[in-house]
Amino acid sequence: MIQVIYRWDVSPENRAAFLAAWETTTKAIREATEGARGSFCIVSVERPTEILTIAKWDKLAQWQAFVTTAKSDSMKAMHAVGTQLSHDAFEEVANFTI
Repeated sequence: MIQVIYRWDVSPENRAAFLAAWETTTKAIREATEGARGSFCIVSVERPTEILTIAKWDKLAQWQAFVTTAKSDSMKAMHAVGTQLSHDAFEEVANFTI
């Protein structure tokens, strides 16, 4: 299992549109893409224009195959209203959340 952390800069006037695009995009990717397990979204308390979206994938190779077209295809609506600053994949070693 991996988790991919996307870091975004989203202006206050685009925040609602970005969150709506993220929700729609996440659901569509999860339903149509092998290995995609969905994502969650968090907003910085101290820097409200900074948004992290964290996506869960079964395998690194599945995400790598997806990400080659993400900006031009499935995540296009998110890129239209936010600036992606980075993305990094992390191997999930343990998870004790409930």
